[in-house]
Amino acid sequence: MRAIAAIFVFCAACSATHASSSDAARSGGSDASGDGALGRDGAAGTVWSPGTGPLPWQWELDHALSTASTADMATGDTTYADQPAAAPLVYDIDGFDNDGTEVAALHALGKKVICYIEVGAAESYRPDYAQFPAAALGNAIDGYPDERYLDITDPTVVTVIEARIAMCAHKGFDGIEPDIDDSYTDDTGFSITETIDVAYLATLSSYAHSLGIAWGLKNGGDGGDPATFVADMLPHVELAVVEEPYFLHTIGSFSPAIYDAGKALFVAEYTDDTSSASSFCAAALADHSNAALFDVALDAKVRVPCQ
Repeated sequence: MRAIAAIFVFCAACSATHASSSDAARSGGSDASGDGALGRDGAAGTVWSPGTGPLPWQWELDHALSTASTADMATGDTTYADQPAAAPLVYDIDGFDNDGTEVAALHALGKKVICYIEVGAAESYRPDYAQFPAAALGNAIDGYPDERYLDITDPTVVTVIEARIAMCAHKGFDGIEPDIDDSYTDDTGFSITETIDVAYLATLSSYAHSLGIAWGLKNGGDGGDPATFVADMLPHVELAVVEEPYFLHTIGSFSPAIYDAGKALFVAEYTDDTSSASSFCAAALADHSNAALFDVALDAKVRVPCQ
């Protein structure tokens, strides 16, 4: 799920001034319909605000995306109702594996592109791993021995993660999916509270916005109080990516709060736990979530969208 990566670069051109559009009206907002799939919004520095209109999406983290691949592009898919699915308007791909060429190619096709990076953990296979202080590397993530939680109170950690954000901005991504953003619920090896976590993420969100890139919420603290965490984070995000809220019965922490705030909700259910998209799609459509069934490898082999 977290694939091997390439070197990051920062440039002065990345530091566009933020003009937030996160409170754009729901489906009538600047990016809620057809315009939501077009490059960067309007003037330089304006942050993408997807709105709540339908935004079919593809989530592929296993390898560098190829626009020549039907599977990677998820074209020709069918919905849970066995009807032709709309082509994705949004692509969520790995920020290290994909360079600016892939992002530009997707933009040329009228797509928006989200940059996947980890912000609460460090992966030993990333090129910036050695920049994290040894004392800031905590427990290994269960099931991912090559990834260790970060002490998000360490100033050097903030600096390295901000460099990841700058990498995404330099490559031209429109938004960021910040994985492991809710580490306060986990056994990290550090004393991290929800208050500390929210403050850290607010700092990163502000930095992303200063570079003209949207900030997302990833999940929301399954081991804590997701509703509180989501409420605290909503002022800082333009979108949310949530795993298995229907299988885990946590959707009430995200809907209708995210919709009511005019933000986009992207939902992934996994074939490991859910055999058919028909088990959740009716509810997902009613919840205004952009939901699809994927395999947990996120390798473009399985995608059954609700619409």
